[in-house]
Amino acid sequence: MSRSCLRASRLLPLRKPTPRAPKLHPASGLPLSRARGQHLLHNKGVIHRFVEAADIRSSDAVYEVGCGTGEVTMELLPRARKVYTVDLESRMVEETKSRAQSAGFQNMEARVGDALRVEMPHRFDVCVSNLPYKISAPIIFRLLRRISEGRPWRSAVLMLQREFAERLLSDPGEKGFSRLALNVRLFAKAVRLFDVKAGSFVPAPEIHSTVIRLEPRIPAPEVDFNEWDAMIRVIFLRRRKTLRASLKKLSTLSMLEQNYKMWCSLSGNKPSAVPFPELVRSVLNDEAMLRERAFSMDLDDLHLLLKAFNRRGIHFASVHQGASGADDMEDLFDEGSFSPPLLQGGFGSNNQYP
Repeated sequence: MSRSCLRASRLLPLRKPTPRAPKLHPASGLPLSRARGQHLLHNKGVIHRFVEAADIRSSDAVYEVGCGTGEVTMELLPRARKVYTVDLESRMVEETKSRAQSAGFQNMEARVGDALRVEMPHRFDVCVSNLPYKISAPIIFRLLRRISEGRPWRSAVLMLQREFAERLLSDPGEKGFSRLALNVRLFAKAVRLFDVKAGSFVPAPEIHSTVIRLEPRIPAPEVDFNEWDAMIRVIFLRRRKTLRASLKKLSTLSMLEQNYKMWCSLSGNKPSAVPFPELVRSVLNDEAMLRERAFSMDLDDLHLLLKAFNRRGIHFASVHQGASGADDMEDLFDEGSFSPPLLQGGFGSNNQYP
């Protein structure tokens, strides 16, 4: 190439990449957005197996997060007494409503809204949902919170990103064991059902999925969840460190000592003459847990530890407030969850999603 041609080529404007055309749903023709996690399940065999796993009774109310174009919803409607479904996209909700009406079903209540902001139905028996990765942890938290509030459901059958499901199902001592897995174990029994290949979705995601089933523990555990969660947050910040190392951080000791003094003041107990760091260490020593590590401890060990601290007046949640706030509890998941404010009302109310 001559120098003049080379100079001219350098002056040519860069060609902008052609934007990828949105994938269209084969049945409805609706455009689907990968960025919004719109990977809709379309494999009829997988859909049937997914819904069958929920063991829905004719008297059941079913809650579904993300109706999409109604592929799963249409399998739920003939089985359940009532189906509540919510989707962020109005066009998806309208498509699902149209399909339900055309098939003669009148037992569906569908709402347009963000499932993280719209209240769940006041009562439902089963949850069946293909959950986008970004909202999997917060939705599971809301399901667990209902158990802690004495409003349990019978089962939840959830389709999750495989890696996320593996962390949720991990055992103490395993690489993926985290606060997520621990708190699911506290309130529910989790079972892996089957895997789903990427080709079962439109558009096909770059990952595989796993279907799990959650069943609430009956009776629900007798534990102050705010206190429990506050302790778990502290010791899982450095989950591979020994408890002794995790609990000797100055910021942690300062918080615990402040709570301890408040507890002594409110209960009329005289503070221990032992320096506070030694008081904390003595609890660990008495329970033979100085060298235990959070990621390898099971629920029984952690219950014993919390009770031992509380007996000595050491509390992890604010004694003055008595709770850290319901929405703050969503931080129990370390999968990047957040807690947007809930709308007042929900299914059955007149409130509309803004």
